[in-house]
Amino acid sequence: MTDLEISKALALAIGWERAETCTSLFSDSPDITEVWVRQRHYDSIWRIFDHRDWAVAGPIAAKYNAFPLRVFGSAGADWSCKWACGQYVAVYADTPQKAIALAVIGAWK
Repeated sequence: MTDLEISKALALAIGWERAETCTSLFSDSPDITEVWVRQRHYDSIWRIFDHRDWAVAGPIAAKYNAFPLRVFGSAGADWSCKWACGQYVAVYADTPQKAIALAVIGAWK
């Protein structure tokens, strides 16, 4: 999965009703694409959602009990997250934020 696909899947997994990918509104580069989320019934404000941002990943890790651990000696996967939402999910990723996101997505499926 790409970072955009992970962010979108994570947003839907934790309860955002709408998650859309679109070209950045705040950049001059048309190559920068972001995930924007909003709750359809609660407000009309679109927010940027990026699983790589600790302001997003940290509270999700705390709420869903998905804390990553450093893995040494693995090929390409430096972080592991084995639990999320009380379920054993065992995911491996190259960043702790990605491990958190993949664990929560895995527990949601």
